[in-house]
Amino acid sequence: MSIFGVRTGLCLAFCVLAGANNLSRAEDQLAMSARKGTMQSIRIETEGNGIPAVLPSMLGVRISERCPVEVNTGGTPDLVIALTYDSRIGNEGFRIEDAGPGHIRIAGDGNLGLLAGIGRFLRESRYGQDGFEPGAWRGTSIPEKPVRGIYFASHFYNYYQEAPLAEVERYVEDLGLWGFNTLHVWFDMHHFKGIQDPAAQSMLARLRVLHSAARRIGMRIGLCVLGNEAYADSPPELRAEINELWAFGVELCPAKPGAADLMLKWFDEEFQAFADLKLDSLSIGPYDQGGCTCEKCRPWGGNGFLDMARKIAQVFRNHSPHGKVILVTWLFDHEHHRFKGDWAGLAQRLAGDSSWADYILAGTHDQRLPAYLQSNPVPGGLPLVGFPEISMRGMCPWGGFGANPMPRHLAQLWAEWGGRVEGGFPYSEGLYEDMNKAIMAQLYWRGQAPEETLRQYIAYEFGPPVEEDVLKAIHILEANQHRVWEGGDFKFPHTRLILPPDSGAAAAKALLQGVDTALPESARRGWRWQVLLLRALIDDELFRNNGVVTPACEPYFEELTRLYHAEKAEFLVHPPVSRVR
Repeated sequence: MSIFGVRTGLCLAFCVLAGANNLSRAEDQLAMSARKGTMQSIRIETEGNGIPAVLPSMLGVRISERCPVEVNTGGTPDLVIALTYDSRIGNEGFRIEDAGPGHIRIAGDGNLGLLAGIGRFLRESRYGQDGFEPGAWRGTSIPEKPVRGIYFASHFYNYYQEAPLAEVERYVEDLGLWGFNTLHVWFDMHHFKGIQDPAAQSMLARLRVLHSAARRIGMRIGLCVLGNEAYADSPPELRAEINELWAFGVELCPAKPGAADLMLKWFDEEFQAFADLKLDSLSIGPYDQGGCTCEKCRPWGGNGFLDMARKIAQVFRNHSPHGKVILVTWLFDHEHHRFKGDWAGLAQRLAGDSSWADYILAGTHDQRLPAYLQSNPVPGGLPLVGFPEISMRGMCPWGGFGANPMPRHLAQLWAEWGGRVEGGFPYSEGLYEDMNKAIMAQLYWRGQAPEETLRQYIAYEFGPPVEEDVLKAIHILEANQHRVWEGGDFKFPHTRLILPPDSGAAAAKALLQGVDTALPESARRGWRWQVLLLRALIDDELFRNNGVVTPACEPYFEELTRLYHAEKAEFLVHPPVSRVR
């Protein structure tokens, strides 16, 4: 049995582009009932033992935030919502059913099933000035993919590294409600001078809080490491040859005497810092950053990396004996790498012994299924998980222009990957890809078409009346997304962007400004709406001025900086205000 849940078997490929939303699946039988009108008072009950208090609390808070309704007050309520466990559902699924007049029951297979069921109920419900209208969806839903992870790239002083912890904890809950079941974070060593560096200790404490937030709602937790990552003050004489590889220059070469032992000591210290939380999994990555091109290590992904990864896996299991190891193949045999043979080396090694790894994670910047996997089985016969790029595509700095919804792109990605993977870990740098996270969560859950997910997202976060206008604007923003700085993304100063042909930036701005006047104040002031509206405002200014970054963009960039808590962020994740351009 996988730590990510009981496997549900292989899923047949389907075409998301065609809007496949197969509601006739046996595990998702619907019985739509007429809505019962609005409610002014609700009581939330738990049936049975063991349901953590955070789950009914989350449900009550999210309802009361959106409409005037009394939750768990005295007297006879208009509606009772009961939360319960039912292991017969299986595979972290849930069931929503009527349990009598004015009584709805949400049952889940464990905390994860109950969490996802609460999320579905919240999204199906409606919220108005006169009260709460409970969702009418009834049925059972079981996820198709067991690995429904999210990866917080907690570095570069981005949102995950700098935002107030209460905000990020709340965000972890929101992602659990969409159906994610695993949170991975990264202790990026290159920021620090050893584990006792006060800044390193602060970061470890922060990551433990995020892990604890995930644990409270039933999610699994894990870490990401790199095969030869090192601290800022690593011994210069032990450092790796990086040549064309993207790295910080502090990484070590494991072929040099003493280097591997030193790195394993560092990893042991890191895993010990999380030992009491009982990590469920570890991802070990090869490149970007990282790698070594010396004669003994190359090709890194098919040679030196695998030597280190196996040793790191053993150190990890000393702390988490039942933890799963995810072997990452990001940028294997990349076109810009001088030395090829990553995939071939991996296949050869795992053909001899694959027992030390549990999953292969694949992906690269172009998002295509790697050429090797198009014509070969997964090395070692291990299950495959994806690494969807939802953050960096088409923009630098990442998130610097606001929201980056990509429904059409993600539909194309899923048409190629969906039938091959058991799930994945979308790569996240912050809040601005929130819609993309929702899309991926529902692709993992039930192969739901991205546009359908966006309709649910818009109705829940902004209200059903604005659904069509917001969706039209999103499609324009996606078509206008790709942009590069004149002279190159990493050549300063940045004054002008090379943009694609305009697909309607002015129209997207007009659509969202019209919606803005109609939104409830709570939605209008929320960060989800703000990052979307700011993207349309920025795009309109850029497209009207042939990509020139005008002074009119400055307050928009400053507001994004505030929302992201990016005041200290490095350029890659800092909105391009004038002081960082």
